[in-house]
Amino acid sequence: MHPTWTWADVEALQRLVEQHDGIALKLNWDTLHARKEESAAELVEFREGQLIAFLGLYPFGNTLEVCGMVHPDYRRQGLFTALLRRGLHSDTVVSYSTILLNAPGNSETARQFLAGYPCRFDFSEYQMNYDLEAVSANLPPVAAPVTLCQAKEADRPLLARLDQEGFGLTAEETRQFYETLTEHEISQNVLIIHEGEAVGKIRVSRRDQEAWIYGFVVSASRRGQGIGSSALRQVVDREKAGAYDIWLEVALNNPQAMKLYQQVGFQVRRSQDYYAYMR
Repeated sequence: MHPTWTWADVEALQRLVEQHDGIALKLNWDTLHARKEESAAELVEFREGQLIAFLGLYPFGNTLEVCGMVHPDYRRQGLFTALLRRGLHSDTVVSYSTILLNAPGNSETARQFLAGYPCRFDFSEYQMNYDLEAVSANLPPVAAPVTLCQAKEADRPLLARLDQEGFGLTAEETRQFYETLTEHEISQNVLIIHEGEAVGKIRVSRRDQEAWIYGFVVSASRRGQGIGSSALRQVVDREKAGAYDIWLEVALNNPQAMKLYQQVGFQVRRSQDYYAYMR
């Protein structure tokens, strides 16, 4: 039986690992804080009463993302392999069409481990940070005035539809994803309103004076009109006013989004790699 522990113990381990390895782990704290610690009871390891390993499982529709860590003093003892064996048991594996193992792009420890694990490199995402001094001198004026409206419980179907359109997800995938979100997680989304119609959305998650932008999408029929640029600039201004350090993620195969983010003032700081689990 494990000692009593809380998410604060996991956060403490994360800080230690990040400082030791010079990395930034993606542990999806919004998702973890929405759960009870008991939900991860089989995905932690202790030695002498100290939490020394953790594995996080994050369902997104039919995709399961996995990220974890081991205390530097307890590596190469098979702990992470054991956690993966418990986390990715047969019932879990058959429940998802895709399982992705996530690791910081600059983590040599993760790279060495994954080279010997049944997985293959799939893709990378850039993590970009806002820098006022990096705002492009060629940033065009706002061409399409928009307003931002906080999403409500009744907006779940609309948010799901926008994700289907923007990210190529199926109706079943988005239904499963939005069914699991708490009311607080729904409220992190803002709807982009143009000419009286909701034509897009952005999700902003705030933690430890960082604001992370996720799930940014504009309806296909409204793209190319400056709506996305106008909405993003409003969100940036709002988060700057709250003294937040502003971050976002973008896939390497999305040059149009990259161009917009760079114009607004975002610069690439680091990357996250994703490996597809081989069944």
